Amino acid sequence: MRAPRYLRLTVGAVAIGMAMVPGACSLRQPPEKWESVPIPTDADFRGMWFCDSLRGWITGGGWAIPGGIVGRTRDGGRSWRFQSGVVPQAGDRFGLHDVQFQDSLRGCVVGDHGAILLTEDGGENWRRASRPHTGGTGLFDVQFFDADHGWAIGSARILQTEDGGETWRLLIRSVLENDYLGGNAIHFVDRFHGWLAGRDGRLMRSEDGGRTWTPVVLPLRESEHPTLWDITFTDPSHGWVVGDEGAIFHSDDGGQTWARQENGVPIERVLPKGEPPRPRDVLPELEVPPSRLSISAVCFVDPSRGWAVGYYADVAESVILGTSDGGQSWEIERVQPGELLRSLFALDATHAWAAGDRARTQSQVVLRYTAARSLAPSGDD
Repeated sequence: MRAPRYLRLTVGAVAIGMAMVPGACSLRQPPEKWESVPIPTDADFRGMWFCDSLRGWITGGGWAIPGGIVGRTRDGGRSWRFQSGVVPQAGDRFGLHDVQFQDSLRGCVVGDHGAILLTEDGGENWRRASRPHTGGTGLFDVQFFDADHGWAIGSARILQTEDGGETWRLLIRSVLENDYLGGNAIHFVDRFHGWLAGRDGRLMRSEDGGRTWTPVVLPLRESEHPTLWDITFTDPSHGWVVGDEGAIFHSDDGGQTWARQENGVPIERVLPKGEPPRPRDVLPELEVPPSRLSISAVCFVDPSRGWAVGYYADVAESVILGTSDGGQSWEIERVQPGELLRSLFALDATHAWAAGDRARTQSQVVLRYTAARSLAPSGDD
């Protein structure tokens, strides 16, 4: 029923009056862009995936978590349910790394000792995929281009599947003849054209589905050899690769050329107001410079909007960087003390999440991007 006119006027007057009251200013202030959600675990989370704005997963492990751990949310990251011991008899220091889901039920995760696990029930149960026996080194990243074709990469090998992850075959084993080929991240833009990023500033490309790889030159400075941790493309033309020393490189021509992006990137930690500079060591010869920003993950939803996460190891502080112009300029959207952020997922321009490793005594957290929600009820997304 429509309210009487006098009542509408009264309500409007009250609203105007509250806007003028100093104590009501919180109603007009925009909310924090990122919300921290405490979680009851002390794991190191390396993988994250959301199939929509509500249903998502984080994967990891830890020295006191035998068999790895998987966290699930059904409310956009507001609450999480965890399952440990995903790989029985795997030991205390076993960890799960990257994860990818095809839909709300079918997913794949890779981990230490070359583990590849599949689920068909949204992560309630996991089983081992068939893979070649190539040693016990870990797999760090997995990427499916479509429902059938996927790749997994580690420090010593690259694997491929053509049946949705049921069976995997060895594409490359790291040996002296191929310059110990391996990496931390892999990304294919179609079934044939792909990229890998790894140690010593190594960026490589493949044009035959990952069978052979060619080095790509990045604009590195003299004596600069950062470990590269992540790479992403939004389409065959636009890509970004990130790593240590605040490294962000971007290509808009399909990887033919790469340009460094530094505008707004806090390579050296910005001291909060009132915090003194790092004290000098007692013996000057033992002094080391403060850690520079290690950028561990990057994700773009289109050629303009994206995020990157990283951390300063010496003070256990992380930052979330955002851009709306393809990385020509970056801004700090969140500073998170006590965390080493290592995983990031962006579903679209209004939904993103980040997690990592707790490095201080406060609770472990998952961060969720909430800028688009403003004053919406808690049940809305």
